[in-house]
Amino acid sequence: MELFVKEPPLVLVKTWYELLVNAENDDSKSHAENMLLGAFGTQEAVADYLKKHKIIK
Repeated sequence: MELFVKEPPLVLVKTWYELLVNAENDDSKSHAENMLLGAFGTQEAVADYLKKHKIIK
């Protein structure tokens, strides 16, 4: 039996990342960070996904 890890939709990840980078208040940034970490588990996994989809270099 194979285990497939389902990634969240790209548009959702982009939204969370943009909110993390551009939010004007700490609550919004914290929420975006929590959503990304909840979806991917680690900051490294978030970065890998963002690089894979050319959102960051």
